[in-house]
Amino acid sequence: MNNLNLIPCEKLQLQQVTVTTTARLHMGFVDLNGSKGRMFGSLGVALNAPATRLTVARGKKTLNVANGDDCVDKIVENIKKKLNVELDISVEIHEKITEHAGLGSGTQMALAIGTGINALFDLNLTTAQLAAMTSRGRRSGIGIGTFEQGGLVFDGGRNTYQNNPQENNRQSPPIIARHDFPQEWPILLMMDNDDQGIFGDAELQAFGTLPHADLATAQALSHRVLMQALPAIVERDYAQFSQAIHALQLATGAYFSAAQGGHYKSAKVSEALGYLNTQGVICAGQSSWGPTGFAIFENDDIANKMLNQLQQRFSKFGQLRFQLMRAKNTGATIQLG
Repeated sequence: MNNLNLIPCEKLQLQQVTVTTTARLHMGFVDLNGSKGRMFGSLGVALNAPATRLTVARGKKTLNVANGDDCVDKIVENIKKKLNVELDISVEIHEKITEHAGLGSGTQMALAIGTGINALFDLNLTTAQLAAMTSRGRRSGIGIGTFEQGGLVFDGGRNTYQNNPQENNRQSPPIIARHDFPQEWPILLMMDNDDQGIFGDAELQAFGTLPHADLATAQALSHRVLMQALPAIVERDYAQFSQAIHALQLATGAYFSAAQGGHYKSAKVSEALGYLNTQGVICAGQSSWGPTGFAIFENDDIANKMLNQLQQRFSKFGQLRFQLMRAKNTGATIQLG
């Protein structure tokens, strides 16, 4: 079962469906070695902002009102092609998560559109099937898990033992653990508007050229997540959770440093994260390919204090933005009619 929020409609035939979903943090891969038959495995959490909100309706024209989002037409056509159907569909984008910022914008957009089409035409497709149709979840299942359920999610990586690589790529990594994230722990985003994360062909090239990590690192990170991060969430143990995230970020940043030009993609975000570390905040790092950085605090007092210090210290950067928020412990909202 998932935690998607369904708002019913009394109409006999649906005319439109509005889907709202939010960004997620991807806090790192656990197993970049893959020698045990699975690859990647990742930990992440749903955020209550920023959001993607769109309306899918019956109509012949795809309408994109959020700065000309070219990917919308591709998503719609891809779904229609995979279903082998001709459907008259229009899509209106009301707001969207910033692209290529490490916040999962592509997956949330694809799943929101797919979910809208699914509900509008009563196709009875699962979120996993929609993800496969739109080529999402090839490496990480975090965005799919947070779309469905919200909260903190841990996926089990991609099965590398299947005979057909194409079929393997169509299966999103299974969510093997999911917990509500403590609402008393504020989350800070550090966003660099002058930079972008690695995506598209550059991302494929990076994964194609980077060597497999050593087995000892994968084992150590698995131990950190299974025996430290997940129990700490259940017990609301901020110190233990922080240590686990710190270890995961150190290893992930070191592994991808050759591809992204350093431990973190953005030099500005890197300096802000370094300052937080000097202040004793280690539950921090980069989400996915960045450039967005994040920090998780034990309470509001500490969060507001650190935010004020960061704003004063890094105001010279101009384009480095800070935003405090909470985790979101429910999935996407679907409004029918």
